[in-house]
Amino acid sequence: MDTTTARKRPLVAHPLTPANHEIVKRRVRALEYSTNVDAGSWPSWRPPSKFYDKVTNGVGSLYGEISTASSAHFSNPHSNSKKKIVMVTGSTGNNRMLGMPHIKEMVYENRMTYAEKHGLEFMWANMTSYNLLDGAPIYWNKIPIMQDAFARFPDADWVWWMDIDIIIMNLSLSIHDHVLSPEGMARNILLNHSMTGAGGGETGYRSPSTYEHDDINFVISMDHWGMNVGNFLMRRSEWSDWLLDLWIEPLYISQNWVFPENDGWTHMWQYHEIVRNHTACMNQQSMNTYPDYNILGQHWQPGDHIVHFAGCGGDVICESAWAKYWNLREEVEVSSSVKRKLEDGTAEIEKFQGNVRL
Repeated sequence: MDTTTARKRPLVAHPLTPANHEIVKRRVRALEYSTNVDAGSWPSWRPPSKFYDKVTNGVGSLYGEISTASSAHFSNPHSNSKKKIVMVTGSTGNNRMLGMPHIKEMVYENRMTYAEKHGLEFMWANMTSYNLLDGAPIYWNKIPIMQDAFARFPDADWVWWMDIDIIIMNLSLSIHDHVLSPEGMARNILLNHSMTGAGGGETGYRSPSTYEHDDINFVISMDHWGMNVGNFLMRRSEWSDWLLDLWIEPLYISQNWVFPENDGWTHMWQYHEIVRNHTACMNQQSMNTYPDYNILGQHWQPGDHIVHFAGCGGDVICESAWAKYWNLREEVEVSSSVKRKLEDGTAEIEKFQGNVRL
């Protein structure tokens, strides 16, 4: 697939007024600061983002293509309607959770049943095939997988990442209606909310006190230890292209962070206003509840969307807890096609391969 063509999106022309010119210059300075590189010194193992190219090629051409409002050039003017969503997960075969019998088959049944019910696409990637940087923790590979998902599904408006250690409990609850629609977002977003850090405690940062629904490009929940990138959604936008490029900055990957890609995300959110202003921090109950043994956040209650076994190491406690919540999930008829694929071994588990250095 020609990924250059696949990732193009329609842009709206606007006049370049003096006021708008100043806005663009400020955006350029912010982006240059946030990437800490220029196009000429971009790491050789991956190309510069198209968004960065547009910025460095001149403010006049930039504002001939994208909106001039302070944040509207990252927005979607038709976001009130339901959008195409791709659900994405990844696994390696060495994942500690995979020591549990038949967990891959259970996850496949759960995700595919939900996808079929709500008209979503589903992509299960082999994480080891996305060679990011030699020696980089495997967790970082979810970022190039997200980039790949946007390229493979050019009609997708949103890409929804879910770690493998998640059970969708309420299969009747539409992710669009629940958190992406204007009503769902208004119901669950945390405004002017104190950001906690790893290990608990205040960080001194707060979520924005106001938001515009059409400016939101990243949806994630917050628990007692901050935000958790085990379950999040990204809107197709040039902001998202830029953010995914920044997220796998080699300087970030080289850090000795406890929760590698999660700490990378937290760093970007804390230190870059342009990230905070396009992120919706949702209450944990809406999209990332925990099993009852996990003291780091809200526990699953009947009717909640998912339960996330974050940090579970595949021991006896994890296995028994998984079985408990699996039996508590909403009963929905599994289609004959999903059953057949599980029976004959053709289920698309770890089907999608990277095989290239991005």
